[in-house]
Amino acid sequence: MKKFIIPAIIATTFILVSCGTTETTDTTNTNTTQIQSAESAQPERKMDIYGKITSIEWNEISLLQIDTSKDPTFNMSATDKKKYMQAMDESARMALKEEINSATLWEVKIIIPVGIPMIKKTAQWPDAPNVDASLADIKNWQYISVWLSPEVKDSKVSEFVKIAFTQ
Repeated sequence: MKKFIIPAIIATTFILVSCGTTETTDTTNTNTTQIQSAESAQPERKMDIYGKITSIEWNEISLLQIDTSKDPTFNMSATDKKKYMQAMDESARMALKEEINSATLWEVKIIIPVGIPMIKKTAQWPDAPNVDASLADIKNWQYISVWLSPEVKDSKVSEFVKIAFTQ
């Protein structure tokens, strides 16, 4: 029984911290709360960490961070990246992906609070749609992009996560 008390307290704390307040929009015609997908919550800035998950314990993730400077598309807009990737044949795309993914820097641990916005790719091609995701979708050896919370200083607490497509 004692094994479950501490994790329950930690999980409850993360839920309370990550919930915040939610505003609803009242239009002149209806009193409908507009629901947005997690994709619309993606920060405008570049991701802080990109890496391959090596272990998962509750909501603490260990991953091998990838050196994004090896990726020529890292500073491109989504539209430019899509054009760049579509101009390549399949073998060139796979070679680029291999080069990027082999550029491991170091292991880093991050915390993913319960309830933060998350999305995942539905397929490998550049224009594949994203769908909402949750902690249950995160698995070992997946690649993820993490935006760290600017509100939590000196800690690796995420505010948004994007899961790369895995089969």
